[in-house]
Amino acid sequence: MPLVSDPKSKPLSHSNSRAIGFWMSVEGRTPIQPVRVLVSYEALSELDPTNVRDLHGALENFDRFRSQIESAASRKFDRDGFDPDKYEGMPAIRLITNDLT
Repeated sequence: MPLVSDPKSKPLSHSNSRAIGFWMSVEGRTPIQPVRVLVSYEALSELDPTNVRDLHGALENFDRFRSQIESAASRKFDRDGFDPDKYEGMPAIRLITNDLT
């Protein structure tokens, strides 16, 4: 089952893991099953290498490429399921550079 976007989910910096996090959910799951998606700063910077490699640049790239990032998260979920590590007890997926290509 793919993941679906939560357009109300705002990206937040997770400086301890050098990632931007946002929420998606598993399509068709009742009750709704939220999934935390974490995208590494490095992966975000690869989306536009001309952008500055800092938090501001990562957030800017997240906004510009959100649909591509969400598609990558859904593909990874369909292929691998949840990551073994959870985010504050919730299912999570971590995207790195190779996941966005």
